[in-house]
Amino acid sequence: MVKSKKMIAAVALSAMALAACSEGETKVEETGAEVQTTAEEKIVIDQAGTEIKINGVVDEIVTGSILPYFHTWYVATNSTKEIVGMHPNSYNAAENSILAKLSPDVLKADTSFVQNGEMNVEELMAINPDLYFELATDEKSIDLARSAGINTVAIKAIDAAAAEPLDTFNSWLELTAQIADTTDRADKFLQIGESVQSEINEKIDSLTAEEKPNALMIYQMSDQAITVSGKNFFGNQWLKATGANDVAADGGVEGRKDVNMEQIFSWNPEIIYITNFTEVQPEDLYNNTIEGQDWSQVEAVKNKQVYKIPLGIYRWFPPSGDAPLMLKWLANINQPDLFDYDMNDEIRTYYKDFYEYDVTDEEIEQILHPSSDAAKY
Repeated sequence: MVKSKKMIAAVALSAMALAACSEGETKVEETGAEVQTTAEEKIVIDQAGTEIKINGVVDEIVTGSILPYFHTWYVATNSTKEIVGMHPNSYNAAENSILAKLSPDVLKADTSFVQNGEMNVEELMAINPDLYFELATDEKSIDLARSAGINTVAIKAIDAAAAEPLDTFNSWLELTAQIADTTDRADKFLQIGESVQSEINEKIDSLTAEEKPNALMIYQMSDQAITVSGKNFFGNQWLKATGANDVAADGGVEGRKDVNMEQIFSWNPEIIYITNFTEVQPEDLYNNTIEGQDWSQVEAVKNKQVYKIPLGIYRWFPPSGDAPLMLKWLANINQPDLFDYDMNDEIRTYYKDFYEYDVTDEEIEQILHPSSDAAKY
């Protein structure tokens, strides 16, 4: 839970001083002064390097286009009652996630401040949160919010930790822990994640490229476009960490890129993963239901090796509190001769130990085989 107000008489900022900014935030400069805060205030530095003044207890937050962030707040604080607003795309994920059962308050969040895909500052002002969390690269929304006097925290995504999912999520947890005065889960998450990765590395470090399957992660797809994940994006890190070759990254794709079927045929992946940012399911490829696309001759489709990525406390493709489980799930598929994790037991144990929740068999099935509704927006 968010702790009560904490006495912080002064925050030492050696070699730093403050340049005047809008209410609630300040820029760092090197002048050797110190920042004075009241007993009710503290200062944290967001991921864009801006100093954010936190005035007492944070009771209400809104999360914008940094879509996974809302569940980071829960993991760090064990509460979602402070989340009074979130992006509609985040809400759809929450509504179809186990988080809605762990903390039903998450479904009370207002989504009206996002209209036609963009933040509406008047609607955000009407919600009037203590803090607004926004994607660091969305400078337009950040400037609008701060100009309106809304205390805004910038959060980085792929550039927070070189697109490494566990490190990225931990960086969000650490910042949230500073804001909400919580630390336990941040430390525990890193320990579990590092332990699982080390366990996997012991078995895959000696593998040659020929001993790894050629895999592809599809980020979004429809009859209009196929968008794949490449180098310097989360999909590439997941595949490298679990013993697979990334055909898109190896083929020169950086970040996300639209490709055509000719390119898919050229790569001919043995395994395909589909994220929860698209409504498409493996059956759509098996049954060739997407107009204008013929998947029948792709190796992964012929061998029934197309997988929808799970959705637990949040989507497993981006950084999430379930990241250690994502590593084990991928390792099972990419290297079945080396790994045999019982994912039902793994999920049951992780949710009990980490979230203190007794997940049911039915809920585990929903996590491993998520509905397309989570991608609707």
